[in-house]
Order: sequence, then C-alpha cells, then structure tokens
Amino acid sequence: MPSGEWVRIDGVDYRRVVLCFLFRDGDGDRVGDGDQGGDGRGGRQVLLGLKRTGFGTGRVVALGGKIDGRETAREAAVREVAEESGIDLVPADVHAAGEITWHFPAEPAWNMAASLFTAEAGDAAAEACEEIEPRWYGVDAIPWQDMWQDAPHWIPALLAGRPVRARFVMATDNESVAGVVVD
Repeated sequence: MPSGEWVRIDGVDYRRVVLCFLFRDGDGDRVGDGDQGGDGRGGRQVLLGLKRTGFGTGRVVALGGKIDGRETAREAAVREVAEESGIDLVPADVHAAGEITWHFPAEPAWNMAASLFTAEAGDAAAEACEEIEPRWYGVDAIPWQDMWQDAPHWIPALLAGRPVRARFVMATDNESVAGVVVD
C-alpha cells in the first residue's frame, strides 16, 4: 500500500496528512470572521473548524488534510489552509511544529501520520467552505468536548509553542485513546 501518499512506520501503513494551526492576536473590535467572541477576545486566538463532511464530521478540528502526490508537507499545509479557510499563506511563514501518528487497529484505512505546522494569520479573514466552517477560539477557550479524544494530550503543547511528537493507538470504538506516547 505505501506510495507517495502513504508511509510505512514500524510495519504499519499510514496516510500522510498535514495539520496547520493558524494564530492571531485577539481584537475585541472584530465582527464576524467566525470569531467566537466572549472569553476568546483580546487574547491569543487559534483557527479551528467544525468539520461538515468527510472524516471527523461534527467535530472541531485543525485545518488540514491529505498530502497529494509529490507535494511536500508544507505545500500541502498551504493548499489545505487556502481550501478550508480562504486564507493564503506564504510557505516561508509556515513553521514545522511536530509529528503525530494515529493507529486505528479496527479501521487501518484511517491510520494517519501527520506533519504539524503553525503560522500567523495576521488580519486575514477566514471563510467557510463546503467541508469546514472555520472559527477563531481563544487559546484558553478550546472546545475540548467537541474534538477528538486525543486532542487534550498534545494540542496544549502546540498552543504553548512547544514541538509535538506523539503516537496514538485508538481503541476499537475508533474514538477512545487506547495508548499514547508523547515525547
């Protein structure tokens, strides 16, 4: 199964994907733009999105997706952010932030090896698309209950600016975390 879009790690095949977290400084004067307002205003904010279709429908997720063909992970991050939020990033301003694998023993086609990235969004406005509805959240107001169950294990480190290296094994329900190693 391994090809340009797949990688084999320790005998397990993983689809290569990217996740990109965009940040901005909160501004209490902003209107709309998917701003959650309230406790997220005035402080540091991160762009996440409500997944409308596909893998993870109904969950709040980071922007991202599959690495297509021969594109680099950074190129995929720039493309995915543009597709899912309408925000155009400069590749040189997209910074590597770590790597994660998710192993789904009950559903191996869902296995993913993600390259993580961060970028500053500045004053760019996020726009919804068919797949995702982007929204700004205060870094201290993340909707953990609406995210995958692995998120609290690694996203706080990323939000704090620390590189993330993690390996997850998901339980047979494909939602619970059966095992985790965070370096």
